[in-house]
Amino acid sequence: MASVIASTLEIALEAAQQRIARLSALPVLDPRLLQVLAQRDVDIQYQQLRELLRVDPTLAVRVLKVANSAFYGSRSISSIDRALTVLGAVAVVGIAMAARFDRSIAPGCAQSAQFQSLRRHSLMTGVAAKLLATRADAGPWDGEGAFLLGLLHDLGWLVQLQIERERRLRPHEAGTLTPTAHTEHALLSAALFAHWQLPEQFIDAAFDHHHLPEAGAASVGSALLAVAEQCAMHGGDAFGADMRPADSQLPLALFRVTEAELPELGARCAAEAALLDGLVN
Repeated sequence: MASVIASTLEIALEAAQQRIARLSALPVLDPRLLQVLAQRDVDIQYQQLRELLRVDPTLAVRVLKVANSAFYGSRSISSIDRALTVLGAVAVVGIAMAARFDRSIAPGCAQSAQFQSLRRHSLMTGVAAKLLATRADAGPWDGEGAFLLGLLHDLGWLVQLQIERERRLRPHEAGTLTPTAHTEHALLSAALFAHWQLPEQFIDAAFDHHHLPEAGAASVGSALLAVAEQCAMHGGDAFGADMRPADSQLPLALFRVTEAELPELGARCAAEAALLDGLVN
């Protein structure tokens, strides 16, 4: 039975990827940043980022501001090379993506309030995921990779809006997604990550973060996102709150968190996300 379910979900993910490939527009933060993430060689990552920041002084200044902020320990960093060395390539990509998040939004769309809510939710989830990953052993997720995962995990909402828009404009071309038991935006986030050729752990985490297994160990990445979203909700984030489970249903112990600590963690995440938002914009 498990193999049948896995096969069905793989088919759904492939169908979603094909649908994304046919869209006329996608949420694109910066294709050069995506190339850095897809690159497995760290030295090449650093080289690509140096070239990007050298031709984008505004982004370079933002990276330095964040690198010297309380968010990253108030270090004294005066050069991009030093920022790369101290923070790492994934952290710098995360900062750059946070600075450009609004540019990923489809232009001319009327749901600007929803987009602002999504932006805040993404920042708060990213901050919470970073905190959780550094609080406990999160397997393949270090703090900076966890922040990036939290920042990007719900871009499927934007893909879903684009699909609906094109369905209205060209119903004969739009088609439909294969029905699944998964939340559609989570499936679309995973398919978008696959389309961008991001590491497999990003795809798996986004795919399952609203449907953790009832038995057995959940994917660490999916569990990380689920608990990070709960922290964000306790910090005042209302985006997707109707889909959040009870605190007691989440694998809090995996990240050394208790239910009683969630409000305090939520308040901390809200404060740090607001600080980061002010630095990158």
